[in-house]
Amino acid sequence: MISHIFRAVSRWIFFAALVYAPWAYGATTSAGIQTTNWILLAALALWIVELLISRRGPRCPRLLALLAGALICLGGWMAFNARSMYDSEFSFFVPVRNFAPPFAGSVDYAISAAWMFRGALLLGTMLFVSDLSQSSRWLLRLWYVIGLAGSSIAFLGLLQKATDAQMIFWQPPPPPEFGVTTFFATYFYHGNAGAFLNLVWPLNAGLLIREFTSRFHPGMRALWTIVFILAIAAVLANTSRMAQLVALVLLVLIGLHFGPALLRKLSGAQKSVAMAGAIAIVLALIALAQATHLEQPLNRWQSVGERIPADARWQASRMALRALPGAGLFGFGPGTFRVVFPGCNIGSGNPVPGTWRFLHEDYLQTVLEWGWLGSSLWALLFFGGLAVAIRSYKRYATREWIPRRRVLQPLAMVALMGVALHALVDFPFQIESIQLYVATYLGICWGSSLWYQRSEVGNQKSAVRPDHRGLRSVIFVI
Repeated sequence: MISHIFRAVSRWIFFAALVYAPWAYGATTSAGIQTTNWILLAALALWIVELLISRRGPRCPRLLALLAGALICLGGWMAFNARSMYDSEFSFFVPVRNFAPPFAGSVDYAISAAWMFRGALLLGTMLFVSDLSQSSRWLLRLWYVIGLAGSSIAFLGLLQKATDAQMIFWQPPPPPEFGVTTFFATYFYHGNAGAFLNLVWPLNAGLLIREFTSRFHPGMRALWTIVFILAIAAVLANTSRMAQLVALVLLVLIGLHFGPALLRKLSGAQKSVAMAGAIAIVLALIALAQATHLEQPLNRWQSVGERIPADARWQASRMALRALPGAGLFGFGPGTFRVVFPGCNIGSGNPVPGTWRFLHEDYLQTVLEWGWLGSSLWALLFFGGLAVAIRSYKRYATREWIPRRRVLQPLAMVALMGVALHALVDFPFQIESIQLYVATYLGICWGSSLWYQRSEVGNQKSAVRPDHRGLRSVIFVI
């Protein structure tokens, strides 16, 4: 009984982190990052206590635990054996006494140590969600929380657009000379807002699909329809062209995967109702577009030919490519791009204007910070999770998964593919709220490889398997 209490409390605290992080300016400020970290730490600590009381291990694939441990050890060593600290006032690396001078170490102890604290919590989150996903009830609750949190951010962004807000509502308007126009909802940069919305709206679409293919209460169907419309409208109203392009790709992928099955399942009358619902959704989107000044993102698309070739991010990426040989096997240290890049920029002879906290190319930045070894481990963790999810879906989904899992898991994969595509021209993987949602989806993907085994239902455990007549039966094991 005590273990169940710790389990439930840890999971509700984790849900609080999923709601808090995007509302705390996307967890991009120091206060937002610290609070998000402490919430995650509390959730993981209670989960570990529950594991100890229950005398069980976390239900997650061994490869996931191995990769998480390897990344924590590698990044922890780089921080522990740091060779210097960066003095931002004088733009100088101050040498520090480290443990093993002949071996690799970070160029900035403080930044790498802080990043590894966050990184360890995010890796722990993957293990936590993998364990949580074995319960179909808690998996559905997680789905609901993501849908509602995402729609709340979408609604705020649409409200700001409709009222011609000059800044986030509770923030003072910027001085005219700065001309800040790239914010959306609680995110100061519209690209990050777009990447976050593309993480949540596919799951909102899944909730809508689930309601229309099942006999649920009409009120719930109306709720998730509104949630889906808000999320899609927010992507359209956001001025990030890459986010809109990614959303289009995701929409095509979702349509190709679920469309044929939905058409086969619906009767003639249901198809007419679905068509009417689709028309109503399109009309609602048109009305929202007029109210939220959709002409702004349209104008940006019209000037795409002029803006893209002159964008400084391409010059910065070329400069980062020249710095890759210096990264070596272990890199400059987790999170150190912002102190490494200025030296490369000034020494190039043709510096890129502006201050670059993040490179608008997440993969290059990861190689610079983690080196070839660390970046390979991160790639295996991310793309390996997608591969495991695809294999699990093909092998077990039709015969052994309940409907909610068959809908949620491919949508989590699609959302991860979208953020991976967005990372080619932006830095979504550097924003903690997006990192948190990516870690959550990866936990679902990795955890799905165990969904053919026993899964928790309430206070009992069940294993789902087909009987000899092809019907689904649930065998309860006390």
